[in-house]
Amino acid sequence: MRDYLLAIAGSDIDYFYQIETFLKPGDACICTPMGKQVGGCVLNVGAVAQAGGLNCRVLDYLKKDDEGTQLLLDTLKEKNVDVSHVQLGEDAVNGSCLIMQCGSEKCIYVIDPKRPYFEVDEKLRQLLNDAEYIYSLARILKASFRDLEPLKEARRQGARLIFDGGCQYREDYEKEMIMELADGLFLNEEAYQRLCEAAGCQAKDKLLERGCDFVCVTAGNRGATCYCQEGTCFQPAMKVEVTDSTGAGDSFAGCFLACLHRGMSHEDALRYASIAGAYCCTEKGGMAGSVGLEELEKFAREHEFS
Repeated sequence: MRDYLLAIAGSDIDYFYQIETFLKPGDACICTPMGKQVGGCVLNVGAVAQAGGLNCRVLDYLKKDDEGTQLLLDTLKEKNVDVSHVQLGEDAVNGSCLIMQCGSEKCIYVIDPKRPYFEVDEKLRQLLNDAEYIYSLARILKASFRDLEPLKEARRQGARLIFDGGCQYREDYEKEMIMELADGLFLNEEAYQRLCEAAGCQAKDKLLERGCDFVCVTAGNRGATCYCQEGTCFQPAMKVEVTDSTGAGDSFAGCFLACLHRGMSHEDALRYASIAGAYCCTEKGGMAGSVGLEELEKFAREHEFS
């Protein structure tokens, strides 16, 4: 039975800083440290999906005997996420994110992890093939596998490959991997426009024509739209006072997938996902949205949609 999300992660620690202003070339400003938390968009999605009722297993390669690695593993275990498939080695460099907060806005600088390719043995093939959803980013998949055949085989076996599409699309492989393999795609409107420019078309139309299940485009306080095989649905944003928007899009994606796993329609999943994204904004940290659907319903009763 397909009952888990396989999160192929580039796990990292998020380091938060408060800054005076967003810089222009040649500028300088004071950065005040505000603490650190386990993060990484794929892990955030996994933790939220787990809380929503979709079991999550993490596949990653982390540095052995490292303080950051232990923090990552302990935090995920606290979220009931399965970390038994995380590999450890001396040759890995863990990733990190520098999150620069100015008022309610932020810039995120991602320092990519470094690790060897996964050895695709029978155990890993089974893990991929039996997943309900495989969630990752194009750059992480490129860094994780020598070629894409194991992922293509998993799709042929029935796994659905879901992408976080939040990248700059400066490399052709990012666009090509998504346009060829995505069964689902989450991205904000800026990233969607970059994908359209890179693909030379309305990406959602090409993806749906190829058989992609859905494309979700988020627009912050202007709501979110889901394009799917059944049509298009729109969900207004929820009115909340933003404490920290880190992980809001990840909460959206994790909740959306958990709702699909529960058998909900894309429209109903979009509603819950929007609530999860708003809830995350009222708390600090990328995994703040990892709460159950009952708590999201309670939150929705206490707030209005715009």
